[in-house]
Amino acid sequence: MEERTNLEQMLSTAQMILQVLEQQGAGYTNLTIPAHLKVQLEEKRQEVASLKARLSQLQGHQPANLPDNLPRYNDVFVGRKPEMQRCLEALSPEERGWGVTIDGIGGMGKTALALEVAHLARQQAMFDAYLFVSAKTTWLTAEGVREETLALSSLDSFCREFARVLGQAEIVKMTDATERRRALLDALRGRRTLLIWDNLETLNPEERDMIAEFVRKLPNPNKAIITSRRRTGESALTIRLDRLSAADALELMREKGRKNPRLGEQLKATTRQTLIALYEAAGGNPLALDWTLGQVAHKGYSINLALERLRNAAKSPDLYGFLFADAAETLTPNDRKVLSALSVFLTPAKTEVLADATGLASTEIQVSVERLVTLSLVNDLDGERFALHPLTRTYVKANLETTDIVGTLRYWVDYAQKYGGRSENYKTYDKLEAEWQNLEGVATTLREMAGIPGTLKDKQAAQMLIDLENALYNFLWFRGYWDERVRLGEWRYQAGKALGQWSDAGWGAYNAAWIHYNRAETERAASWAAQMTEVMERGGSRRDKANAIRLQGLIAAQRQEWLEAERFYQEALAIYRESGEEQTEAISVNSLGNVARLQKHYDRAESYYKEALAIAQKLGNKELQASFSGNLGLLALDRNQPTEARSWYERQLALAQEVGRQDLVAQAQSGLAQVLEKEGRYTEALPLAQAALAIRERLRDSGLDWTRQLVERLQRQAGMK
Repeated sequence: MEERTNLEQMLSTAQMILQVLEQQGAGYTNLTIPAHLKVQLEEKRQEVASLKARLSQLQGHQPANLPDNLPRYNDVFVGRKPEMQRCLEALSPEERGWGVTIDGIGGMGKTALALEVAHLARQQAMFDAYLFVSAKTTWLTAEGVREETLALSSLDSFCREFARVLGQAEIVKMTDATERRRALLDALRGRRTLLIWDNLETLNPEERDMIAEFVRKLPNPNKAIITSRRRTGESALTIRLDRLSAADALELMREKGRKNPRLGEQLKATTRQTLIALYEAAGGNPLALDWTLGQVAHKGYSINLALERLRNAAKSPDLYGFLFADAAETLTPNDRKVLSALSVFLTPAKTEVLADATGLASTEIQVSVERLVTLSLVNDLDGERFALHPLTRTYVKANLETTDIVGTLRYWVDYAQKYGGRSENYKTYDKLEAEWQNLEGVATTLREMAGIPGTLKDKQAAQMLIDLENALYNFLWFRGYWDERVRLGEWRYQAGKALGQWSDAGWGAYNAAWIHYNRAETERAASWAAQMTEVMERGGSRRDKANAIRLQGLIAAQRQEWLEAERFYQEALAIYRESGEEQTEAISVNSLGNVARLQKHYDRAESYYKEALAIAQKLGNKELQASFSGNLGLLALDRNQPTEARSWYERQLALAQEVGRQDLVAQAQSGLAQVLEKEGRYTEALPLAQAALAIRERLRDSGLDWTRQLVERLQRQAGMK
């Protein structure tokens, strides 16, 4: 009501001023009227017409002469509420800028957002004219993505179309393009017009620059919305449209399912996990989701098959070609290097890191990144970091030369070797932890390039995969990435066999077997132990074969075949001592201690454990000291010596936390919890047992069930159950 009253007052005032101006002009003919008075009359007449239109809209009436060519919007639109709010704020009269630029990669919903905002603006009577022109239209059919480039390929053709919709026939008939632009700007004075310029990426740079200059001259309160895959000019607000949220994407799927019965049935029969996988593969891109769902609705594909096609750019040339082909045509060699490097980075990368990975100078990186951001191929994030959309990454990997990414892959292998490797390098494992997502992605890429398992396609990639696993296996063991260690160990085994590098294959098998052994998955461990033995016999060193023998001893001990286990350990120990391998000597001596303790030969076990600990102390190996101290603590508990056990477990915990080996941290915590339990201090013991349980649940190690029982027992003893 207040807005209507204000408009009525504004209209009354404008009509009074117009009446005065008309009286002043009554004594002139059209040829003799002063130019300034003529301009004032035209502006005031348009202001009166605009205020009348606004009042009519507020009263629920659509003026018959309201210029409006907004396309009918019948498709599903979900989400984007923050973006819509920001757009409406930028279009308000209080904002001084000319409007909004919406950019982003193809299919992200730029046009849909612009139209949704325009329809909301019309509902709120923000303007009295709504003009839409597009250089290209895009739609989906059962066959895929279709697009059509229209005749509007210049600023002048846009101006003619705007003038036509406004009913300005004289402007349309003008022959001089510069005069037409000036006349259109004059015709907009005193009006409230929303001009939507759609898909400007199809225009050449000169035309886009001219449009940017034109919209900067728009007289208030006129506003514009520009959509483009390329950034165009300056505005009060630039929105780079990014992915839909997972919740909005699922809502989009549901709405599409309601419109197509077959699709609806398929969606209902599909797990949420698969639908989230579809969302992730599409990167939240509405067009990619539409395209994938269209394969199900119109081509009879299952959702899993459509998802597979979405993930494979080579099998979906219509979609990926529409999204990226035009931009890819303009790439320089440096642009390709930067894009290829970013396709390997699964987390945002900074300029200096990209320079290291590509071998380009920082200035060259900056030039390429700026171009790629303008093309909407790269997203610029806070902190001068850059990243690719998942669909862009898929396209780049499928279409750019693999030689462009070798340097980046080598960068990450070198990074892993610098901060990983031996267990003594635990102090730099935080560096690997911070980049684990990238390192894991590199491993997957190298495996795909190598072609394993199967026919070897790329020897260099296979070797880099071996080098990467060799640099990471201790880190994965210490930090609790046990599933990943099994996977990379298996890949190293496959790569080593493909290259005929039997020692590498054997160590890959060992690294997989080691995790299965520590999870008490005895038969799986035995299977990998057999594979290790087989390949080490074909080409391993004497030390390699000794490790295969010791692994067989571990399997035998887990099966409680004590004599067999001890025989294997002694055989391996003899080789280690002969070759002067003190670290593996200590490990074998400790293993003999385990066999003795499990048979309740406590004095013999203590002798072995202390001999192993002495070697570890001599070597300064804190990881082994932590491990052997824990075994001495366990032995003390077996002997019912809680005070001595506490001392060993406290020592183990301090060392394990220092080196960051998670399974030893859990062992020390559960050991101290047992000590406190024996002392009747149940409430103090419980948090330690719960902390150990949390670690073991993640690792799924052999002590998981026992630790869970310890927690439950302590809860009962503490009166919490």
